[in-house]
Amino acid sequence: MAANAWFGRRLTGGAMRAALREHRRANARKRALTRDVARLMLVASVLVLGVLAVEIGRKAVTIISHGATQNSVELTG
Repeated sequence: MAANAWFGRRLTGGAMRAALREHRRANARKRALTRDVARLMLVASVLVLGVLAVEIGRKAVTIISHGATQNSVELTG
């Protein structure tokens, strides 16, 4: 049992409902903030993955083009 459990029992009906309502509102604000942070992290991670995909693609094109130039050299003798 919590140290302040006695407090809840001594409130009148209206005060109890008001306290519960305020508690629910506080929890709703916390959940909304948590959702916003999660959305922000999702957007940031998608952007990072997009940048990594572009950089990997650029590196692949560079490697392929370097390989193509080395193979195109003709030896005459």
